[in-house]
Amino acid sequence: GNYTSLIGSLTCKEGASSIADCSFFTGSSYLYGCGNDNDLFLQCASCPENTYYDEHGYYHKCADCPGNTTSKRNSQFCECPAQHYWHFASADCLKCPFNSTSGPGATSCECGKGFYWDALSRYCLRYSFSLVDQDLSQDMTSGLLLTTNGQGQGTVCDDRYSDATARVNCLDMGFPGFQSWWFGRESWSVQHTFPILLDEFVCADNTSSYSDCSYSTLHDCTHDEDIFLACASCPHNSFYSKELQKCVPCPLGASSRANSLLCVCPADTYWNSDAGDCVSCPLNSTSTQGSDACECSEAGFYWDSEHHQCLQWKFRLVAEDGNPAESQGLLVVGNGYETGLPVSCDLSAAPFLNFARASCLELGFIGQDTQVYPHDWAIQEEYPVVMSNMSCSNSANSFADCSYLRGPAPHCLNSLMGVYLSCVTCPPNTTFHFDKYSQFRGCDPCPQGSTSPADSFSCLCSPGSTWNATGKTCDYCPTNHYSD
Repeated sequence: GNYTSLIGSLTCKEGASSIADCSFFTGSSYLYGCGNDNDLFLQCASCPENTYYDEHGYYHKCADCPGNTTSKRNSQFCECPAQHYWHFASADCLKCPFNSTSGPGATSCECGKGFYWDALSRYCLRYSFSLVDQDLSQDMTSGLLLTTNGQGQGTVCDDRYSDATARVNCLDMGFPGFQSWWFGRESWSVQHTFPILLDEFVCADNTSSYSDCSYSTLHDCTHDEDIFLACASCPHNSFYSKELQKCVPCPLGASSRANSLLCVCPADTYWNSDAGDCVSCPLNSTSTQGSDACECSEAGFYWDSEHHQCLQWKFRLVAEDGNPAESQGLLVVGNGYETGLPVSCDLSAAPFLNFARASCLELGFIGQDTQVYPHDWAIQEEYPVVMSNMSCSNSANSFADCSYLRGPAPHCLNSLMGVYLSCVTCPPNTTFHFDKYSQFRGCDPCPQGSTSPADSFSCLCSPGSTWNATGKTCDYCPTNHYSD
């Protein structure tokens, strides 16, 4: 009797998980006739200790905590040990990546300075910065300072911002330094389309790296406090040398636009930022004017910008203990300088399944088994991510016919997303069996008295007989004929 009815006709569809998914009426005209005798009483379910409420499946239920983990009563997650975090989608404790830490009972990992935890990729990503004008045009030397994290772009608040921080921002964006920064002097409508992502952004006086900066993702700011920044630039036909921290003239025969980090080199040369010069492409490669890399002419080779040469990826499979695997295992690639994992965030997409098939062909197998299995092996965390976004066409017969991204993609960079392959193989004394459409259908045993090595297209018949590929039999030679 102490409360007034506020809503009525509350209706929720099956599967609704909050009132936001329901419909109801408010107002006295809709609640006419409702008294306290119509008040709704509920008894809600709860989960006991050492269980968690699993709401990711079709049926919401209490599930036991995995392993030796524990939980409090009515918890949505289990408490993982230090250096681990609770991953809701897989309902398990996962180890924090190498550049992050966590305390007991964490649901995310803590990243180092300049990085933030991205729940989608399960990795620490680096904040990036850019300057835009009122039309959101990029590549500006001055304008509204925006930062980017896994959720999108946002503005930076002025609290504790200083010349030292402005200098680090400009250096990180490739400028030789800063000219000025301000806030409150301008008010652009576009500012209000962004959230405020960073506050209390402070860098040490003599640093050029975000590793010596601190910031807060919580703020008490309005867009009147958004940072605007003007960075210094280099004139035409010069480039900014990060090593020398000054503008340097372009080499003879090269040119550049104002505020450039590189010079435009002639054809068959490339801009080597380490040397600050135009360098000739190696023997097995070419380039067009203005390139910062060479194009490799041999199939299966790619340009490695770190070592400035054409390299080729080599494929192998490893078992859970790290030893070589025969036809099933974790795919590992190497190029002579680095060894690591190709990763994929979509194991069901056709371009990736074509990559799996091409990888098995590259390894010398006849093709790929019917599925690509995701695994979570400890050995995966010992390898860096060296390749992502792999894509091959239906007709790809080797990795040379595929495309990929060097290193991790923004939301696909965790080594636990490595590729586990099951390649088609046949044991000794069997042959491959293909249907009329040339699709692999299994292994046929060799006829009695004949043999074959593993992964064979034919059987070795006994003297006096020959292999019949159509009938998969050993046929005896007719009179006056012999087999060699």
